[in-house]
Amino acid sequence: MPALLIALFLVFQTPPAEPKLATVEGAVVHAASKAAVRKAKVTLTSIGAENTTSMETGDDGRFTLKEVKPGRYRVSAEKTGYQTTAYGARRPADAVGQVLRIDAGAALTGIDIALPRQGAIAGKILDADNEPVRGALVLALANIYYLNGRRTRIPRGSVPVMSSDLGEYRIGSLPPGKYIICAIPSSFVQPAPLAKEAKPGTEDALVTTCYPNVHQMADATQFEIKDSTEIPGIDMRLIKTRTVTVQGRISGVPAGAGSITILNLNTKTAGPMGNAIHPRALVQGVDGKFEFKNVAPGSYILHTLPTGLGNSAFIVKANVEVGDQPITDLQVPAITPFEIKGKVIAEPGPEMKLGSVRVILSPADDITSTVSMGNPNADGDLALGNLVPGRHRVQLTGVPYTHYVREIRAGDLLAEGDEVDIPASATQLTIVLALGRAEVNGLARNDKGEPFAGAHVGLIPEPRRPFRIKATRTDQSGAFKFMGVAPGEYWLVALETVEPGSLQDDEFLKPMRTKLKKVQVEDGGSQGAELTVLPAAPDR
Repeated sequence: MPALLIALFLVFQTPPAEPKLATVEGAVVHAASKAAVRKAKVTLTSIGAENTTSMETGDDGRFTLKEVKPGRYRVSAEKTGYQTTAYGARRPADAVGQVLRIDAGAALTGIDIALPRQGAIAGKILDADNEPVRGALVLALANIYYLNGRRTRIPRGSVPVMSSDLGEYRIGSLPPGKYIICAIPSSFVQPAPLAKEAKPGTEDALVTTCYPNVHQMADATQFEIKDSTEIPGIDMRLIKTRTVTVQGRISGVPAGAGSITILNLNTKTAGPMGNAIHPRALVQGVDGKFEFKNVAPGSYILHTLPTGLGNSAFIVKANVEVGDQPITDLQVPAITPFEIKGKVIAEPGPEMKLGSVRVILSPADDITSTVSMGNPNADGDLALGNLVPGRHRVQLTGVPYTHYVREIRAGDLLAEGDEVDIPASATQLTIVLALGRAEVNGLARNDKGEPFAGAHVGLIPEPRRPFRIKATRTDQSGAFKFMGVAPGEYWLVALETVEPGSLQDDEFLKPMRTKLKKVQVEDGGSQGAELTVLPAAPDR
C-alpha cells in the first residue's frame, strides 16, 4: 500500500512533458531565375504572441529553423535589392503570406520563398520649352494602399528623388506593382517666406504634373513594375497654367510660437498626398503673414503641417475657395490646441498589458493638421494633447489578440464606429477592452471543393465597426481561426488576394455582398463555417 501511495504521489507531482519541438526547412530563390539567394534574412513570426526567430540563408539559399514550438506562424524573407516576400505569397511582394500550422515534433520541408528583384523608373523633367527642370520632386505613386477604408496613393521606392541639373531622375527600389509618375515643382517643395514687397497677381506657372503631362492623377498613365523591371525614358514636361497669389494673415498667433510655421493648401479630395503635391508657405514670427504662389483655382483646406508629435503652439485649419483672381487679405484664426484626459479600462487577461496599448487620434476629414497619441499608465489613465475641436478618428495599436474593443465614449456619447466628437478639453475619452471568449474557425475551399492554402479570410461586423474587423490567412490545410472575437453578427469572406485595409471599403465589398456568409457569434462560443474562395478583386 505505501508503494502505491508513493507511485500515485510521483504521478501527480511529475510536471507535464514539454511538447516536442519542430523544424522548418526551405530555400530562398530569385523569383525569375530561381537562383539561390544567399544571406537572405528569414524570419519566423508566431501569430498572436508576435515572437520572432531569424536566421540567414547559406550559399545555397537554404535555411533550417530549429526548436520551433507548436503553433501558428508566418515565414518571410528579405534582402537588399529584393522585395520582402512571405511564404505562400500569391502575388509578387506579398509580405504577409499564408499561415503555417506547425505541430509538435513536425519536420516541415519545402518552405520555399521566391523573392522578386526591385525595379526602377527613370527619365527627365522638362519645362514647356524642353529645358531641364532642376530640383523637382519626382514620385512613383502606387494605387494599392487603403487609409481608413478609402483607397489612396502613396509613394514607393526611393524617396525623395529630386531631378538633377540635367533634369534627370531615377526612382529605384520599386516593388512589383503598378505606378503613376508625378513631378512637383521646387517652389511647392521648398516654399519661400513672404517677401517685404510681395505683390499679389496672376502668373502662368509650372504646377504638379503626372505622366503623360496631365494635371489630374486620375488621367495619368500606369506603369507596371515586374521582377527586375527597368523603365527608362519616362520624360515629363511640367504643365504651365494660370495661377494666382493667395496672401493673408493668421490672427492670434501666440507670443511663444516658433519662429517658422509651415502652411499647406490641400485640395479636399487629395488625401494625405495633398501635403506633397500642393503649394506650401512659411510663416515667420508672430505677425502671421503668409503668401502662397502659383495656386490653381479650386477648393482647398488651409492648414498647418504637423512638425512632430509634440504639442503645437497653434494650429490653423480653414476652408479656402480660390478663383481666377488673387486673394490679398485672407484672415484665418490661430487655434490653440488643448489636452484631454482619457481612460483605458481592460478586462484582466494573461496577455493584457495596458502600457502596450497606444491610442491615436487623428482628424476624421483626413487633413492631418494634428496627430495625438499616448499610452495609458498601469491604472489606465491617459493624456492626449495637441487636439482641436472637431471630429476625430480613434485608432488603437498594441491590443492583444485575446481582447477586443467593447466600446468607445467621448464624454457621455457612445461612438457607433471609430469616430468621436471632441469639442473641448473637458471631454473625457473612455475606451473599454473586453476579453474575447469566442472564436470563429473553418475551412476555405476552391470551386472544386479542395482546401485552399493561403486564402485571405475576413471577419466583418454588422453593423460596421472598423476596430472589430479581423483578417487572417488559411494554413496549408485551408483552415482558418479567429480568436478573441466580440459577440455579435458578422460576415465572412474568403478571397484569393486582397489589399490590406480593403475590408473597410464599402465600394470594395459591394459587388460580393451576396456571396458573403453570415455568422452569429455568442460570448464564449465557437462558430464554424466553410467558405468558397472568391477570385481576386480586379485592379482599379
